[in-house]
Amino acid sequence: MRAVISLGSNSTRMLAVRTGAGGALEHIEHRSAGTRLSEGLSATGPLAAAAKQRTLDAVAAFGARARELGAATACISTSVLRRATGTDDFVAEVERLAGAPLRILSGREEAEYSFAGATYADGGGSSRVAVIDVGGGSAECAVGRDGALEDAESVEIGAVRLSERHPALLGRSSPGEALAAEGEARADAAGAQAPFVRLGPVDQVRLVGGTATTLALIAAGTAGLAAVEGRVLGRAEIDGIVARLLALPLEDRLAVPGMVPQRADILPAGGIVISEALGWLDAATARVEVNDLLLGFLIRSAGR
Repeated sequence: MRAVISLGSNSTRMLAVRTGAGGALEHIEHRSAGTRLSEGLSATGPLAAAAKQRTLDAVAAFGARARELGAATACISTSVLRRATGTDDFVAEVERLAGAPLRILSGREEAEYSFAGATYADGGGSSRVAVIDVGGGSAECAVGRDGALEDAESVEIGAVRLSERHPALLGRSSPGEALAAEGEARADAAGAQAPFVRLGPVDQVRLVGGTATTLALIAAGTAGLAAVEGRVLGRAEIDGIVARLLALPLEDRLAVPGMVPQRADILPAGGIVISEALGWLDAATARVEVNDLLLGFLIRSAGR
């Protein structure tokens, strides 16, 4: 039994797995809390006190649960702690509550683990597969064949960061202001993800992460994750969801079927980042995968 606790820019999560018959990994438990650790953090700087406390509360709960399961536990973080300053005391408390050292992943490692998670079930065969992971603070694109990574890029743009650069997207401005901000946000996201163009061409694209799964839930009109795995989203469909949400105030976004409440404010920005990434790869569609960075980390850290 193994578990990993992950501190992201928007969410703190835990995944626990165990090795089943034949060596296959069996999912035991997945938990997520909207902690928004990167709240107010721009390119660099200190973490907000309230954001740190929300995250520590989640780590305490997840660490206790991992111990109840008897899991050997690891702890990781991504873009938010690559950028934050003055985090020594915070990191020490995270490690105490998690019962494990905190490893801050590089952007390349994020991309590699997301690719491993998204291709775990089938590898993609002979097709050249791209895996896009849009988080709160960064976006990764990794490419390979038959489960073997060839190349990857990580860029510092994500759903939270783009929303904070263009606050009219958050649902607290008028629909007209939100729609007017969309063009600037798209140009911003496209410029940040320009390195992705060198990773093409690809035969198929897979999407992982909370932005992708929430878009799939809205497309399906349901809150059930069973409707997400393997669902194909068109770029035009993603753009349509973004336009629909930008026309709504935040309180109305919360009522959209399939919406994950903690993402209602930042989902339009996340959708824009995914859409522009697909544009650089010249891809009209992409398949959503539930297996992501966390599973990939557990696979690779076990030498699988």
